Amino acid sequence: MDIAEKTRLLAEMLEVDAAEVTAETPLDAYPTWDSMAVLSLIALLEEHFGRADVDGTQIRHMKIVADVFKVMEK
Repeated sequence: MDIAEKTRLLAEMLEVDAAEVTAETPLDAYPTWDSMAVLSLIALLEEHFGRADVDGTQIRHMKIVADVFKVMEK
């Protein structure tokens, strides 16, 4: 999956335009980045990337969008 598709998935989850999702953007800059978004990200990672090993604790350590992209690549 290319970066544009990853960006689109993350933007959809965060309910923002894909143009607002850049690698260096802090996750907490998005108003929808909350506990529900963490659960949604866990589901997205499992469904689209087969990452059933990622949990809320790991996601809480993610600070910027690039951190999410790194997990998507593994």
